[in-house]
Amino acid sequence: MLHRYRPGDRVLDVDAADLVSLLERHPNRDEKVGVGIDHFEVQAADYSSQCFRVVRTDGTWARFSYKPCIAPHLF
Repeated sequence: MLHRYRPGDRVLDVDAADLVSLLERHPNRDEKVGVGIDHFEVQAADYSSQCFRVVRTDGTWARFSYKPCIAPHLF
């Protein structure tokens, strides 16, 4: 999904629904979501890669990687 978008693109609602579910598994979920999710975007990241950005309802944003969301959680 990430590479269907270019940096600066807003993620379509159909894909955003999957990202909301994915973000629920992020170890820093509360910090990433903050006051609430308005939408997602894709942004350029290090080493010519890209990542997702969650834009909060207050206009602030945070980058997040999907990798911690799919990694096995050790309890």
